[in-house]
Amino acid sequence: MEEKLIIAVCARPELYDTKLVMYRDRAVRKKTWCSVSEEVGLPPDQCRKRWKSLRDLYMREKRKELQRRNRPEGGPCKRWKYSAVPSFLDPFFSPREMNGNMDASSEDNMRSTIPHVDLEREILRALQAEPQPLPPPPPLSETELFLKSLIPMIDRLPPMRKGALKLKIHSLVFEAVSEFM
Repeated sequence: MEEKLIIAVCARPELYDTKLVMYRDRAVRKKTWCSVSEEVGLPPDQCRKRWKSLRDLYMREKRKELQRRNRPEGGPCKRWKYSAVPSFLDPFFSPREMNGNMDASSEDNMRSTIPHVDLEREILRALQAEPQPLPPPPPLSETELFLKSLIPMIDRLPPMRKGALKLKIHSLVFEAVSEFM
């Protein structure tokens, strides 16, 4: 069941890729979790909780693996049985630095060599700053409004009929454009 859930989530990047616009859209994610739920056979809330648990477990396993690599003794390790399956998360996994290679005195010396730059304050100031509002989208043209008004009617058609209609519309537009060229 866990493997089925991992595979279902893998096919839907809007659930894990933070760079996607759809990742921030709650309605899209809610619909996506419903489709995952149908595929896995569990309620959406249970799928979401189980996924979070699996993802967190995978992240912990990755951190442990990185720590084992950094240790000189290595040693045997017991691997999680699904450790290879959620590897699609690797591009979104950035391990935290657990222990540095500099001691406190060399870190202080390094800070003092950078004149007038208090990086932590700059970051804090940037985080506290009001986000710039996005510019309003340009108004829709008359053609865009007309085409958007057709969407509800076209969506009610069966798939075969919808495809045939799209083809006819495309050919009409192509003919009209080619007459003027």
